[in-house]
Amino acid sequence: MDREILSIYKDLSRARELLSYDSLSALPNNTTVTYIGKFPNRSGIKIKKFLVDTDPGNKGKMKTSDEKSIQLEFNGSILARVEVTVITEDVQIQQKSKTMILDSSPLDDTINDIEISFSGIDGSNKFLLSDLSNDGIKAERNDFKKDFYIKFLLDFHSQISTIIAAQKERGLKGQKNMLKQLNGSLKY
Repeated sequence: MDREILSIYKDLSRARELLSYDSLSALPNNTTVTYIGKFPNRSGIKIKKFLVDTDPGNKGKMKTSDEKSIQLEFNGSILARVEVTVITEDVQIQQKSKTMILDSSPLDDTINDIEISFSGIDGSNKFLLSDLSNDGIKAERNDFKKDFYIKFLLDFHSQISTIIAAQKERGLKGQKNMLKQLNGSLKY
């Protein structure tokens, strides 16, 4: 599973392409993108996805909200840090939880330093993923990777692909409009 995560990290590195855009447009619904650093010297990108669940009896009343985000930081062209955050809030009972997963050396397959921190109504906790058991009887580490982390990364891989495609499509439309305008200027 570590190889699969490493492969996904390498694919997520293509988000670096988004750093070259002055600004982004045509983002998917309920998605925001922020940059780390100033254009043109940006060092990373943070993509957030939101889901708000409203009360079926009163559409104006929010029941729960979820925010998922991934922050990708680069050292030059190399992916240097991955930070995943999941914030869940139940507005009705005013309960909020935040889980953060941090990989400080994502492309180094010899270091397994993924750190998980959690804070919520039950307090807070922080531990390394390598601290979880991974034997034949209790494979907590592999279960976490398989049941959550890989799916999460693939979800944002898809999101990044969608954002990149939208930017390219917008660029093509702009180029076509410019060429059409130039061609039209020849008619005098």
